[in-house]
Amino acid sequence: MVIARVLGLAFAILVAVPGPVSSVTYYVRQLAGRDANDGRTPATAWRRIERLGAVMTAGDTAYVGPGLYRESVILQQGGTREARLTLVADPLGVRTGDPPGPVMISGAEPLDEAIFSRAPAAGVYSAPFPDFPVLGVVEMDGSQFPYVRADAATEHIKDGLPELAVVAGRPGSYHYDTRARELFVHTSDGKPPSAHEIELVRRQNGIYVHGMHYVTVVGFTLRHMGDAGINFFRGARDGVAMHNTSYGSHQGISAYGSHDTLVYGNTLFRNDNCGVYFAAGATGGRAIGNAAYENVKGARWSSESNDGLALDNVLFDNHERGLAIERTERLLARGNRVVNNAVSQLLVMRGTYDADRNCFEKGARRQLIADFVYGGEQYATLADYRRAKGQELGSREGGCGPLPAKVDVQRLHRQVQRLGQGGSGVAGRSE
Repeated sequence: MVIARVLGLAFAILVAVPGPVSSVTYYVRQLAGRDANDGRTPATAWRRIERLGAVMTAGDTAYVGPGLYRESVILQQGGTREARLTLVADPLGVRTGDPPGPVMISGAEPLDEAIFSRAPAAGVYSAPFPDFPVLGVVEMDGSQFPYVRADAATEHIKDGLPELAVVAGRPGSYHYDTRARELFVHTSDGKPPSAHEIELVRRQNGIYVHGMHYVTVVGFTLRHMGDAGINFFRGARDGVAMHNTSYGSHQGISAYGSHDTLVYGNTLFRNDNCGVYFAAGATGGRAIGNAAYENVKGARWSSESNDGLALDNVLFDNHERGLAIERTERLLARGNRVVNNAVSQLLVMRGTYDADRNCFEKGARRQLIADFVYGGEQYATLADYRRAKGQELGSREGGCGPLPAKVDVQRLHRQVQRLGQGGSGVAGRSE
């Protein structure tokens, strides 16, 4: 905990200290900005956040005011060790002068639910949809967990069931026929889409850092992307994502083929893969002080993402695993609370690690403390796992303490609606 607090203070100071004299500070205000402005002051702020991607360079800082931004930031340049490139959400309006509210980046668009008609299969509704390729479907009036994509469902991959048959048999699923440009959905309760508020995902990432170095992202709320809320992608290095909230995507925060990425103090939930994911040789990935819940996996290192650090995270109520170590060497895990993850608290698949002073707590008898898949070794208690592996000698089972409060997505949705919808209208509605 001491390490996490020190890191948090250090990075708070980093964000607050101005960059070099030649650096530029930009402002984005959805509620009061205009894209004809120069973006250099709160009074001359831009309205669209995507403007930042093409103009920011090393040493620059952007402050983004409250609003719902149905856009992406795709950075064209990065920072340097001496002059980071920094994106800062300003939900209190301290820098921008806006009234308080969420600073939300959404990958989804609202839908005119009346476009659907009943399909032959029970519970399935379809509509021609040429507006854009659909990357996901979400009911905004529910948990906002994304619908299952039919071609990614177990019934299709393992059992060979056709996509439309998957949709027919599985509430909360969809299939988008890219050739016919037709969308098929099965709502969570089988009712017509018009009984729900539905949005369709069209953007892959909220903030995309491809190959850039020394980029810091602070304080945003990101939801419903085809891939990740924040994505440090191939060749990115020394990226920092801290105090963000990211949900309803494939990954909350992804470090894919990037190096020395720090993911600190974020809240990551209801993503259909992982809360935080270090993959494809993302070496030196550090997850510190994050809360990850109701994802498939909470925090995951895979595919030679070696020399990682999992410190002081709370990984709870995930649908499969809490902490996952898959084909990854030399992960250090300390001080994590791993609680009530449905299949196992720890998953190890051909990986090496050093773990101690963690806390494990099962929520059901059938859950495992540790699951070593390829070795066929499963441990229902910490004592059994400790004896077999010689790990976790200072760890404990049970008594992990209170868990973080979960985000009320409906309250968040109402807050954003009061600020204004943002974006360019309703998908599927003819004007």
